[in-house]
Amino acid sequence: MQRPERLEDQVHFLLSTLVQRELRDPELGFVTLTAVRLSPDRSVAKVYFTVLPANGGDQEAQDLLTRKALGRAAGFLRSQLANRLKMRRVPELRFFPDGTLEDGNHMETLLAEIEKERAARPADPASEEG
Repeated sequence: MQRPERLEDQVHFLLSTLVQRELRDPELGFVTLTAVRLSPDRSVAKVYFTVLPANGGDQEAQDLLTRKALGRAAGFLRSQLANRLKMRRVPELRFFPDGTLEDGNHMETLLAEIEKERAARPADPASEEG
């Protein structure tokens, strides 16, 4: 039996390849699979994705459309995984939008605001005496 991280990497690679080359759903858009996390018993694979909104559209709406499109393709993707991986049971695929990029952007914005406030504040004479 393979280590979970290695199996996650294999599933991630295969799913990414299948989504790019095999799926022809017009609602799919420009999707990137960012990570796969297997449950401890390997019965469920959480597949995280990001998608670029079309024409500057709503990110949440695009995430929902993409999640539904990937959900419709889950059976096909599972059967293709079963053909390529030597596993007794292929995990159930569940798709989730990956919010780490948005979280990172939000964190950068907050840090920039803190830096602006720090620069706008007058220097503290007590701290300069040191």
